[in-house]
Amino acid sequence: MAEHDVEHKLAEARRHATEELHKQGTPEYDARAHQRAVEAERKAAEEAKGA
Repeated sequence: MAEHDVEHKLAEARRHATEELHKQGTPEYDARAHQRAVEAERKAAEEAKGA
């Protein structure tokens, strides 16, 4: 995967995790969705580190 694609994937994962985090304390918050977003961010960061 191209370096740009990896960086884009990481940025998207971080944005999604942040969106889920900001839902805490609201009826829209889903702890499982937040955890999945954090895990996707972690995987994207590992992939970016290896690229």
